[in-house]
Formats: sequence, structure tokens, C-alpha cells
Amino acid sequence: MRILVTGASGLLGRTLCPKLSEEGFQYWACNSKIFDVTNTKMVNEIMNKISLDFIIHLAGYTNIDQAEDNPELAYNVNQMGTRNIARIAKKHNIPILYVSTDNVFDGTSNIPYKTTDAVNPINVYGKSKLAGEREIIKATKKYYILRTSWLYGTGGYVDAMLTFSNFRKEISVVDDQIGTPTNANDLSEKIIEIIKENKPYGIYHITSSGSASWSDFTKKIFEIKNRNVEVLAIDKSDFPRPAKRPKYCVLDSENVLPDWESSLREYLTVKSK
Repeated sequence: MRILVTGASGLLGRTLCPKLSEEGFQYWACNSKIFDVTNTKMVNEIMNKISLDFIIHLAGYTNIDQAEDNPELAYNVNQMGTRNIARIAKKHNIPILYVSTDNVFDGTSNIPYKTTDAVNPINVYGKSKLAGEREIIKATKKYYILRTSWLYGTGGYVDAMLTFSNFRKEISVVDDQIGTPTNANDLSEKIIEIIKENKPYGIYHITSSGSASWSDFTKKIFEIKNRNVEVLAIDKSDFPRPAKRPKYCVLDSENVLPDWESSLREYLTVKSK
């Protein structure tokens, strides 16, 4: 199978691509420097020269706060870039898998969001990613939209907290935002499963099981690594940021991945080897 992976240098792509190799897939891993999804002419010229069986679309503008100051750029990448890739998938009659976000919901629920629940993003990032979802649905029927939550992996939040712990003995972390930390390794394995097993097309919620606040998550990181760092739980109002965050954004993923604590432990154990 020949697969195009956009945004391959991002957090998820760095984890997924080696696994594609392990499975024996032929893939083209590209980033914005060699394959700018927002450049319609470039996308069409390149795609007319290669033959593909599947597209994994990971490219995106993911800085939630900066998106508030750069909405045009966020929409250009997350909506218009996705439109270009979706149209290519349609033209060549191949499936497309798009990784979306829990930020398509407003966070006013108190129970996990189902794929059928109404979307209502409250920040530019969420709105632009939802616009990308709609571009795919409009362009083709052969799609997988995977919404995930609080994704971590090499170079992400967990690694940053461990770096901070080398220099600080206390850190303030918000305690009134609830979600599900999700290991990029687990999500990558689920993506490969979807491809190999030809799962039904549609929207999926794929996160680790369970839920936590950011302070719960951070405390668990230090606990597992035996780091003597005090986590000071604060309200998000005490730490104002440009973008609004959903207060509760747990996705109903039907427990398809392990619980977040065991996945975090596995991640940290592998890193220490």
C-alpha cells in the first residue's frame, strides 16, 4: 500500500511513520517545506505525478493561542489546505484519514461527547479544524475523521514537564479543564488498525480511556518519574490565555485505547530505556 502522510514531521507523524515502515507500507512522509497543502497548484502538480492508495492528513495549524491572533493562517491551513487534500482524495478515489480535535466541542457537557453530539467550537483553532472536517465530508464519502484529545509524544507536553522539573521545584497548572491525555503511540496503532482492517468510513472519537485535569495529568507525570516537584492547581482565570478552552472535553471513545494512566506509564518507561 502506498500512503501519503502530510504533516509527517509533527508530533503524531514522528510516531506514526516508523510504525508504517514496520508494517511494510510504502509511504511518502512530507512536511510544509516540500509539500505545502495550502498551495493548490503545487498539490495538484505533485499528486498528478504519483500513485497512491491512501492519504493520512496530519498537517495542521495547531497552536491554539496563536490561532486567535492569526485566524486567516489557521483557516488557510486547517480548512483550505484540507480542502485541497480532500479533493485529491476524491479525484483519485482513495480514502483519506484526517486527525481532528476535541476542540470542536464547547465543553459545556458533563458527560463524554459522542460523535453524534452537536459541535460548537469556542476558539479559532476548533472552528478551523471543524471547517476542515466539513471540507472532507463535502468532498468525498471515503473518509475517516479521527477526533482525539490532549495528544502527547516525543517533544510534547510530557517531555516539556520533565524538562521543567530539572530546573523548578514547583509549577502552576490549571485544574478546571478536564480532558483525556492520549499517547501518540496508541493513536498511531489505532490508525494502522483502521487502514489494515478497512474499518467503516465515518467520524471516530479515539482517545485513551478515563479523564483528568491538566494538574492531575502533570502530577502523575512527576509521580511516575519520582520527580520532587510540587504542582500548584489553579483556575484558568488565574492563568489567562488568548484562546478560550473547553472546560470539559472528554470524548466517548468506547474504551478502544488503554486508560490514560497506564499509557502514560508505558510512555515514560519506554523513554527511560
